[in-house]
Amino acid sequence: MEGEDEVANLPGTINSAEESNSVIYPKIQDIEDRNDNRRANANENTVNGTLPDPAAVSPSWFNFWDVNSYKRTVKRIDDGARLCDDLLKLLAERAEIEGLYATKLEGWSRKWNDLVNKGPEYGTVKSSWLNITSEADKLAEIHNELQIRLVNQVHGNVQKWKSANYHKSLLSWKETKTAEEGFSKAQKPWAKRQDEVLKCKRAYHQACKVRDQTERLYKEACVEGSTVNEEQVKKLKDKSEKAANDVQVTKGKYEESLRDIGNYNPKYVEDMRYVFNKCQQSEEERKNFFKQTLLNYCQQMSLAPHFNRISSIYSELNAAFEAVDVPADISWWSVNCGIDMPTKWPEFEEYTGQEEQQQTVILQQQQTAVNQKDDPQADSSSPGTKKSSVCTTL
Repeated sequence: MEGEDEVANLPGTINSAEESNSVIYPKIQDIEDRNDNRRANANENTVNGTLPDPAAVSPSWFNFWDVNSYKRTVKRIDDGARLCDDLLKLLAERAEIEGLYATKLEGWSRKWNDLVNKGPEYGTVKSSWLNITSEADKLAEIHNELQIRLVNQVHGNVQKWKSANYHKSLLSWKETKTAEEGFSKAQKPWAKRQDEVLKCKRAYHQACKVRDQTERLYKEACVEGSTVNEEQVKKLKDKSEKAANDVQVTKGKYEESLRDIGNYNPKYVEDMRYVFNKCQQSEEERKNFFKQTLLNYCQQMSLAPHFNRISSIYSELNAAFEAVDVPADISWWSVNCGIDMPTKWPEFEEYTGQEEQQQTVILQQQQTAVNQKDDPQADSSSPGTKKSSVCTTL
């Protein structure tokens, strides 16, 4: 029960009583890579009868420790730079709105100040009319100040931070390239051993298949009344014995490859953990900066000193920003896409004779998953396809 409680409290876990959390932490299947080639590659691999990239088709296949599954974490660096651009555009548009509102108020004030002065009204009532235009001028001054503070204190800080933390190279961000190279270097030796495991596994299973076939033919030839002559029976016996010997040889190589990769696993985990933690640190810095930027936005845009009614809105907004929990974000990624996911190393799999049938079922499931992703109606209803209001505006 204690283990179940711990799982229920993980950052990526969504309870029925906490449906609002789905807005904060999306389901893993909603985290889709935005590489246009991923889906095309998945379709091509399915047609060729090979397994597609796990992150491109079915989230149920995804595990950080699998070959190339680190690319989601690498892609997060590119996403961070794009989010900086989105935030800059959001702030620039809001500053423009403040400036336009102030300009409209000033124009409206000039128009009615002139009409009132030239109109038939007089006395204290006329002064009241003119006080309305003075109020508009003062409000316009406040909104002009808001625009200036928003541009200088918030928008400018985001520009400086992005320039200091994202450095453009020829085709990508240098930070993305560094992370990609680090993960690739850490994973390459392990991936080579995994390829050897899969190669030995296929050889062993093929040898088992040949052994079963030759044994069946030999037994059929030995049945009383068989038309197979003694020389052919002897040949079948020799083939059966050779096939049985091949099984033992390939089995030994298969087991040896598993021991080899098992001995390398700790080194693989250590190297991958080192690169992953560096990416986590960078993401934590970005989220902390975004949190401080949002709080700064709230401070610069608050009208509490001028409008008590509006001050409560910004107080609530400030409270919402204060509630940002960066450690929980980082922990969630690690649990669902990183080093806190359960390890699953290759294990010895005995030949059962049903591998071809199972492979056919797997390929059918893959094709079904690809068809569902290509279905426009399914895409339109998928949470992962919904664009934010910021992106729509941009």
